[in-house]
Amino acid sequence: MKLPLIGLTMDHSPAGDVRSFAKGADIYYLNDVYIRYVEKAGCLFLGLPTTEQRHLCRDYIHHLDGLLLTGGNDVFSGAYGETNLFDHWQQDAPRTFFEIELIKQALEQNKPILGICRGFQMLNVALGGSLYQDIAAQRPDSLQHRSLNKPAWNDHSVRIQQGSLLHRVLDRSECRVNTSHHQAVKQTAPSLNAVAWAPDGVIEGLESPDHPFVLGVQWHPEAMGDDPTASALINQFVQACKKS
Repeated sequence: MKLPLIGLTMDHSPAGDVRSFAKGADIYYLNDVYIRYVEKAGCLFLGLPTTEQRHLCRDYIHHLDGLLLTGGNDVFSGAYGETNLFDHWQQDAPRTFFEIELIKQALEQNKPILGICRGFQMLNVALGGSLYQDIAAQRPDSLQHRSLNKPAWNDHSVRIQQGSLLHRVLDRSECRVNTSHHQAVKQTAPSLNAVAWAPDGVIEGLESPDHPFVLGVQWHPEAMGDDPTASALINQFVQACKKS
């Protein structure tokens, strides 16, 4: 059987980025942990840099066996009908609209989708949901979901809905996950089901009941090493891609 081909969305570092690696140039890149995460699952993969020629998304998805939506800068708030409330957080409007079209095409062509952190939020926004733009400001009683001192990560438990796809994939109703995000799902998209929650009620997992494998998680399994839940998630996604 041929190896499935997975498309990974790429993050963007604009020319004005204060991070040293930008050096005044616009750069699209993939964090190494995503590459190492997918390569051990037995698949081929390629990066999908943002293009404004969104009509190409249909052909991209046609040639792919699955779509993995990675983390990165904030989802553009205008995509869910809100103005930007916090200017100090960097939003990425071109990437947001590019990924919305990728998601719509993947759903139309019934290709598996796995969304991670920002990718989880993108799945919700693409299908009509909304986000808390900043958990600390808009849900002040919540846990500290953002890891402030990486490479040390915050972590918390997650409760998983029994009978859900995520429950079947991980084979457990509770697990412990890392966390590093300052936004969160507010209104769940009508066609998605919330299937995992942090102890403070923040939604940590979404899935589509109408597709074989359309799943998003708010945590970062790619950064959890050999944790069995992280391995199960990417392995089951790749297995689904083999069938697409």
